[in-house]
Amino acid sequence: MIEGWFFDARTSASRPAQIEIGADGIVRLVSAWERRQVPLDSIEVSDRIADVPRRIAFEDGATFETPANDAIDAALDAVGYGGFARRIVRWERRWAIAIAALLAVVVVSWAFVRFAVPALADIAAHAIPASVDAKIGSEGLELLDKTVLAPSRLSVARQQDLRRRLRAMTATVDDGHNYRLEFRRGKRIGPNAFALPSGIIVVTDELVELAQSDEDIDAVLAHEVGHVRGRHALRILLQNAGVAVLALAVLGDVGSASSLAAAVPVILVQAKHSRDFEREADAYAREWLRSEGLPDTTFDAMLCRLARRDEDLPYLSSHPPLGERARCGD
Repeated sequence: MIEGWFFDARTSASRPAQIEIGADGIVRLVSAWERRQVPLDSIEVSDRIADVPRRIAFEDGATFETPANDAIDAALDAVGYGGFARRIVRWERRWAIAIAALLAVVVVSWAFVRFAVPALADIAAHAIPASVDAKIGSEGLELLDKTVLAPSRLSVARQQDLRRRLRAMTATVDDGHNYRLEFRRGKRIGPNAFALPSGIIVVTDELVELAQSDEDIDAVLAHEVGHVRGRHALRILLQNAGVAVLALAVLGDVGSASSLAAAVPVILVQAKHSRDFEREADAYAREWLRSEGLPDTTFDAMLCRLARRDEDLPYLSSHPPLGERARCGD
């Protein structure tokens, strides 16, 4: 008989009791106040966690608790009940197996982040209609206007001229997006340009001022069109969502998933794959320049001018090293 304490679910009092798990599959509980005989399949035995007392729950809410974990395991083994779960407990007590399991989780998680997340995000992004991009883009611009951007000071004529150039550039682009050029003062983000998923391309006054010709601005616009066509912003959002799901599965709860540890892989995957997206957009810009009879060094010149403007320019911060993207002269 296994010694423990019985709780009848009617009061908070505990009473000394004994329990036996018979070879006939019957669980017998004996105490000075109560006797029970129930089938083993009708009770629930808690999993073993180190030396935490085990809990046996009856169908009516009554419970039996005992610190005699080894005796419970032996009794359950004798009737062939729950052997696999107890093998896991024994494995957890072996450091070599525990470390190997941890390494396996790390390797599988890395492979999921490195290969599965980008591939799944790519498939999902191309299956999502462009109307979803439109909603994300409009709301994103509103948020940027409230935080980091200010109204443009460029003349209306200058804005209209550059908008005509974007319309000409995208006239034959049939990808479901409505391309639109917006101008803002960048303030602390300086010379910059970025594309929102909807096809809205934002160019700062500072970038227009830095350009030495309209072709320089065309090169930047083509780069941003490349981002929209590749649905890069949406793919990054989906990648981050995929990594968050993995963090939730591995760490076990929403609180852990939002912790710094859970955020690290999100940051890493975004940095890695945003750089891949930059290379894709660079290639699109160069191809467009060549199709227009312009040297692709126009794009190089603009990148180098941006780099000389400020070594820590936000426009280049998440991009591949400049030496991989452009040929800059002295």
